[in-house]
Amino acid sequence: MKAAHEDQLLLLDLQKLDQQESRLRHQRDSHPAHATLKELAGRADDLRRAAVTQTAVISDIRRESEKLETEVDKVRTRRTTQQGRLDGGEVPLRDMSAMEHEIARMDQRISDLEDAQLDAEERLEAAEGAERAMRDEAVAIAADVEATRAQFSEDMSGVEAELRRIMAERRELAERVPEDLLAEYERSRSRNGALAVIEVREGVAMGAATDLAPAELGVIARIPDDEVYWAEETGQLVVRTGASR
Repeated sequence: MKAAHEDQLLLLDLQKLDQQESRLRHQRDSHPAHATLKELAGRADDLRRAAVTQTAVISDIRRESEKLETEVDKVRTRRTTQQGRLDGGEVPLRDMSAMEHEIARMDQRISDLEDAQLDAEERLEAAEGAERAMRDEAVAIAADVEATRAQFSEDMSGVEAELRRIMAERRELAERVPEDLLAEYERSRSRNGALAVIEVREGVAMGAATDLAPAELGVIARIPDDEVYWAEETGQLVVRTGASR
């Protein structure tokens, strides 16, 4: 294809801007804050899963404690009733021994249930303490996330400003490049990344993925100024400067 040599030269400036943008994006994307935020997000996810499990544990212990309390009240009520009958002389003499034995068994049952209830209450207190610790940790993680983001914003403020400037300059420059030539540049950039264009200066290839053969350099030196040339070996666009024209 044909393109004015002056327009071809714009591709070198465009490539410089693209390389600067790529460098700044890499600087931003490789900032340690990203790894820190990823680690904090992992901790937060683990904590949320643990909190769900802990909530279920607390609910189970509470149900257990309530069941024990109900059973204690039930046995204690019956014990009071039976003791009242015994004290009031309502129990026949032949049944008194059995009644006393039943009351003794209920006393033991109440003692066992109260011990179990105390154990449940202690486990509930520990579980609720663990849950509070999880909430505290969640607050600490959230604070770390905010601090990390703030530090990232502070560190990258200059980079972001420079990136915006370069992107704006790049848009303005791209508008000056003919559409068909710009499309060829973008096609080369999609294949070759930051080295879309080779500058051949004074017969020397600058920015080539591989050295151009002398024969190809000879061909490049002979083509008209307005001819857009693709390097055979590398698939990059070639722009000539200086005596290479």
